[in-house]
Amino acid sequence: MRNRKVMGIFERPGDAEKLKEELLEAGIARHRIVISRREDTIVGEVPEPGTGGGPAPARACLVAVVARSPVDREQIARLMLRHGARETLESRG
Repeated sequence: MRNRKVMGIFERPGDAEKLKEELLEAGIARHRIVISRREDTIVGEVPEPGTGGGPAPARACLVAVVARSPVDREQIARLMLRHGARETLESRG
């Protein structure tokens, strides 16, 4: 069986970092965890306070974790949802 990645989309980078710490404490190796951050401007969003107007940037994060078994995938996905993931996805590694 090939390893698969479990990915979670997070609205707040802090939630992604908390997940990473819990995964490390649970014994997931650091090299199996990747956090990608993205800042985009979303048209029509409420302006950030003190910016004088304009759309607020979205600071979404994608956390990808290599899972080594179906049980591993389930546990990682549950942790992601518990830490505030908007959704979880799977891909082949």
